[in-house]
Amino acid sequence: MPIFLRHDKWLLIGSLCVLFGSLFCAYHFYASWRTLSVITLPVPDCDLRQGTCYSRLPSGERIELTIKPTHMPVLTSLHLEVKTDNIPVKKIFIYFKGAEMNMGEFRYTLLHQKDGVYTTQTILPTCIHDHMVWHAVIHIEASNKRYSAPFVFINQRPEST
Repeated sequence: MPIFLRHDKWLLIGSLCVLFGSLFCAYHFYASWRTLSVITLPVPDCDLRQGTCYSRLPSGERIELTIKPTHMPVLTSLHLEVKTDNIPVKKIFIYFKGAEMNMGEFRYTLLHQKDGVYTTQTILPTCIHDHMVWHAVIHIEASNKRYSAPFVFINQRPEST
């Protein structure tokens, strides 16, 4: 058998292995993507300046958000704490976006502290208004579900002396 036919045979076998491997990976990705469900929790009717707010689904999943200090002044470090119930968290992060003024979008990854508790620190930027409405959305990636929990809150500019 000539040498160029031997090389062509191995090239063909390698190409087929790559093709079948790619098809297998594509099918596996598509099958897992189809079974992924996105769950959006309702916006809770609460005020984060009064304390912890939580959102709950009828199936029992619950997400709590606490921001300290509760009066949430701008340009001051804020401690965010998220607690989850009945959710096997793989990744968790929070987005902030101004409702009335485009201040950009801020994303923070929350760090695992203990079972079901995640925290991060942030500073919200200042605005020309005395009070600013913010939308905060907690995104959680679980095994075959993604949760999206929206919260709305107001922060205030520090008093000038």
